[in-house]
Amino acid sequence: MKSDKTKAVLIIGCGWTGKKLGQYLNYKGYTVFGTTRSQSNFPDLREHSIEPVQLELPANDPSDITLPEADTVVVSISPGSRQGDRSHYPKAIAQLARVLGDDNAQVLMYSSSSVYGRDATGVKTEEDATPDAANDHAILAAEGELRAQMPEAVILRLTGLCGDDRHPITYLAGKTELKNGDAPVNLVHREDIIRATELMIEENVHGEIFNVCSPEHPAKKKIYPAMAKKLNLEPPVYQDGGADGKVVSPQKLMDTFNFEFVHPDPMEFSPKI
Repeated sequence: MKSDKTKAVLIIGCGWTGKKLGQYLNYKGYTVFGTTRSQSNFPDLREHSIEPVQLELPANDPSDITLPEADTVVVSISPGSRQGDRSHYPKAIAQLARVLGDDNAQVLMYSSSSVYGRDATGVKTEEDATPDAANDHAILAAEGELRAQMPEAVILRLTGLCGDDRHPITYLAGKTELKNGDAPVNLVHREDIIRATELMIEENVHGEIFNVCSPEHPAKKKIYPAMAKKLNLEPPVYQDGGADGKVVSPQKLMDTFNFEFVHPDPMEFSPKI
């Protein structure tokens, strides 16, 4: 299924980020395939210039997984909510890795900076968490499952996702007595995720891990009331504390590729929610 004129990209999981990524890559000249669990989503994917492929993970039998050929595969599967059962996630990634391991495709996986620990403090770099299939943390275990079979896979650890139609303030507005108001935020705009992904593809990067996070980290009690005011929402109220909180560093990405964020400061994000 590879085009003679363009490279093909397969996106496993066309959710909030994956769908926009596919639309953008098609605009840039790539042939784009994208998976979804339900055929009812096929029309929407086609509207985003993505050729739909039905896929349910984890599969009852990995031999049933059939995927189109692609030069690059972007794994954009959600692990599920923090409160839910995430045990299926490492299994799904392990099955996928077994299937993809037979190909020569470049593989990129969207992971999460939660691998550094929810209550971690200080600056966190890529070396502070190692992919580990035996780890109790489902996302770190999923990274490990992928790397065990595909050591050349690229892992992009994303922080809190934001965009024109998505921002944490929508569920924080009006809440009171929130803890750790001095804690730094770790957010990233979808546009920068897409640009970082395109960079990995264009540079044919293999075997690396990168944090993808806006380089500015304003305090919670500064950014969220300000964003609430911008959107005419009731501002949240924070208690003091947490100034030593986790700061996810994108320095490796910036230094390696001279990467410049389009949205470096979350205070300047402009959601239209």
